[in-house]
Amino acid sequence: MLVTVMVTTGIVYADVSKQVSEEIEHLTRNDPLAAIARYEDVAQSLLKQSGPDTILIYKNVLIAASNTQNTSLVEEMSLQLSSQRLAAYIPPYLFSSVNAIGVAYRKNGQFEEAVTTYKCALKHAFNDIDKMIVKVNLAIAYRLMEQPAVSFQLLQSIDEAILDGNRKAGLLVVKGNTAVVLNKASEAVAFYIQAREHYLKVGHNLSAARVTVNLLGATLISRKLAVFKQYRALLRDLPSGYLPKSERQYLGWLDWMYNSVAQNMISLDTERYIIEQAPVLIEFGYKEHIEKLLKSLDAEHLIPEGGKRFLPTTKLKAGLASSWCQNL
Repeated sequence: MLVTVMVTTGIVYADVSKQVSEEIEHLTRNDPLAAIARYEDVAQSLLKQSGPDTILIYKNVLIAASNTQNTSLVEEMSLQLSSQRLAAYIPPYLFSSVNAIGVAYRKNGQFEEAVTTYKCALKHAFNDIDKMIVKVNLAIAYRLMEQPAVSFQLLQSIDEAILDGNRKAGLLVVKGNTAVVLNKASEAVAFYIQAREHYLKVGHNLSAARVTVNLLGATLISRKLAVFKQYRALLRDLPSGYLPKSERQYLGWLDWMYNSVAQNMISLDTERYIIEQAPVLIEFGYKEHIEKLLKSLDAEHLIPEGGKRFLPTTKLKAGLASSWCQNL
């Protein structure tokens, strides 16, 4: 392993963050809370370090914080990334850092801020792959802003051939989500299955599990009950708390709705369950999936009126990427 050094006031410090950086990157993909805990172990020592590995740690912890709704940590990592001691090293990582901040805004329900930040990330794109990543993220944001036509146009402009496994998986997830909105649930099933396979190939086990939840929703909408049973079995042995709360709750909804789909009818008990749970799930971001499933059961009357997605109780500060984006 290559060990770099930094010199401060004549003292040479061994920069040991390479191994920690790789460890945190792996944990961010598969156990974001563990990634944050590992970061906390080394947070103080990192303040004395600079260089690419330190930047990568901060960026990955920002992603982990975003995935666990830890808004204060997202803001802290954004501040660290823009610190003066990293200024000489940040240029090659500007795109990925700004893009990660955009994702944090989107996951916190701040879609307009996300779009603005993504457009800034586009200015820092180094190549066509970076541009494709921004297009995918913009497509997600516009779909969540209920502009599926714009989302679809962006997705159609993407050349899948230049994307690697993880990025291709992300694109396929977005295509699946958009297909559900466009009443193409069977196509969505195919997209989600492909995405899951790509995630597993690159070791992104948490992402594979999460897209499986979306897959299960699309199988019920499209009445692919055998496929539902096949992939539902793959999630039964997951550790408690492995999936985020929103996905665990949606998974519980799907388990309950399975019998209704199989029998093509909704019992009174299920009606009461839907009335109680649907508004919560819509707040979590499952608006289209809930609406499409209820419509497929001729139960439009159970769709909550005026249902809105999750609006964060704690908003991220505006302009977290302002050090690199003049328009923020």
